[in-house]
Amino acid sequence: MVVNANKVWVVGANSFTGTYLVAALQRSGYVVDTTKVDITCASQVAETVHSICPDYVINLAAISFVPEGQNASVYGVNTFGPQYILDACLALKSRPRKIILASSASVYGVQADDKISETCRPNPVDHYGCSKWAMEQIANTYKDELNILITRPFNYTGLGQDEKFLIPKIVQHFKNKAATLQLGNLDISRDFSNVRWIAQAYVALLGLENEEQHIVNLCSGEMSSIDEVLAIVRRLTGVNLCIQSSKAHVRAADIIRQCGSNERLYQMLPSLPRPITIRETLKEMVLG
Repeated sequence: MVVNANKVWVVGANSFTGTYLVAALQRSGYVVDTTKVDITCASQVAETVHSICPDYVINLAAISFVPEGQNASVYGVNTFGPQYILDACLALKSRPRKIILASSASVYGVQADDKISETCRPNPVDHYGCSKWAMEQIANTYKDELNILITRPFNYTGLGQDEKFLIPKIVQHFKNKAATLQLGNLDISRDFSNVRWIAQAYVALLGLENEEQHIVNLCSGEMSSIDEVLAIVRRLTGVNLCIQSSKAHVRAADIIRQCGSNERLYQMLPSLPRPITIRETLKEMVLG
């Protein structure tokens, strides 16, 4: 379906996710504004929103790699930045039809359930998760005046992701035929999605009207261990590396197992394509 002159301001358009999302939105007929802004500066955000007057806003801006920055920076970008966007949208004569704020599955922390649904009580274990949970709570105070949808993406990857993240680091070491690969905790398992599918989900959610739910997981619903990932990349490349577990790469608050439920997502979007498998994702990254 082609959308006529519906303007979407994508905050964080030059990010890993933003690159894929902008292209997906344009293919669907949206007019995409990629104006950059210092999300931690309330006046700059207000001026930018006033000049764009967006029909839709998708905020992807975040400090997503946990070791980056001081704690104040994490909260400044992840918590207060979205608040400034909401304040600016509230001041518009014609408010956006929908605002999508990207939160994170990190808000769940450690859970007893095998499949984590949106009804699970948040239990963040680090500043990243806490900053996102605080953002959600703040956004909740605007729900009567703005149409806000919060997404909670689980881990996702794909071509173009920085090698400081786990999956691209593994793939690149194998492609480079490195002698050794140092990782943190090898016993962890995660729910991995493909960034292309994540972008599809955002576009579909943006076009959804009168949704009853305002928080939704973005996840494959399947869990893969690091050993399984290593085995797949090993088969795809035909390369054998010496894998070492290094204490320097182990996070103090590492969650051992985390898998999401995408039941609500598919209730909202029954025609959304099924998630791309981790094997297909790794194949793309190895061959790309």
